[in-house]
Amino acid sequence: AAALAALSTISEVATTFGDYFPEGSETGMETEAAPAIWSDRAGFDAKIAALKASADAGVAAAPADLDGLKAVFGPLTQNCGACHETYRLKKS
Repeated sequence: AAALAALSTISEVATTFGDYFPEGSETGMETEAAPAIWSDRAGFDAKIAALKASADAGVAAAPADLDGLKAVFGPLTQNCGACHETYRLKKS
């Protein structure tokens, strides 16, 4: 139940995640958000959509045990990490 709730939350957050990076917010703040968010908005939005799709797939699979969760969690974390590689600055 906890895993299903977490997957549902990730899906819901992904729906509006891009709204936290509106045009014009790319400067003037100390942030880990990479400039690529704004220069490649279509790519950023596609990564968010992939994250949501993998979360939705996890919800649909309704994992009932650890093995079931592992099957859906791997693709979810790959999508999450792939976005971080391009759209998140590494801390020094």
